[in-house]
Amino acid sequence: MQIDLEKVDIIRERAGLSYRDAVEYLERADGDVVKALVFVEEDRRAERAEFAGRGQEILERIKDVIRRGNEAKVRVERDGRTMVELPVTAGVIGTAIAPQLALVGAVTALATGCSISVESGSGDLSGEEQQGQVE
Repeated sequence: MQIDLEKVDIIRERAGLSYRDAVEYLERADGDVVKALVFVEEDRRAERAEFAGRGQEILERIKDVIRRGNEAKVRVERDGRTMVELPVTAGVIGTAIAPQLALVGAVTALATGCSISVESGSGDLSGEEQQGQVE
């Protein structure tokens, strides 16, 4: 097996690799430039497939978080009557877009004798419904 600088340069140029990586692929291919390029291509294809699989897993987790956020509700009540009820996801988005407005709304609700509670839906991690209340 003969690996010379010319072969290394060919692999580096065509595949965009470092000298070390180009030499490793050439060694794996017993000095055959075409075989080394095929190995590079196969490895990159496998990396893309692995990345796509992880991307799909991350997307599924994001969907699950959004679903759970939509099941959990923020409720503003006064004298036993529900004034406002909205999904936690909407509250988080609203708070991110207009944090000052969300703060003013919360302070106003509490100043007027309202209670603010958060109820988790069936998507709770523990499987139990939990309720927190601020008065």
